[in-house]
Amino acid sequence: MKKSFEIESDCLGIVERIKSIDKDYFVLFDLDKHKFELHNHAQGRFTYCLTFPYEQLDERAYLLTLKTRVQNSDKLYKEMEEENRRLEKQKIKEVLNDFKEKMYDS
Repeated sequence: MKKSFEIESDCLGIVERIKSIDKDYFVLFDLDKHKFELHNHAQGRFTYCLTFPYEQLDERAYLLTLKTRVQNSDKLYKEMEEENRRLEKQKIKEVLNDFKEKMYDS
């Protein structure tokens, strides 16, 4: 069984700021994974939203909560698509450069 406990407050006021975004948000600390998680009471039985990729609960957790809200999903999707296109172009450029180098070396 998963072991976790709710973080009700913290010295930086991050939990309070997260709750100001949505009153149904709450933060758990997973004792097995040593990770902070965002949950939402409004989701019913399955409250899990995301696992914060940070070791500390700080400003980054608050900003990630803002960024990943359902209301921002269209914007987030567009950002992800743009980043994927950029990475794809970069990869193609690298492959072409490698090919050119091999051609000149031959």
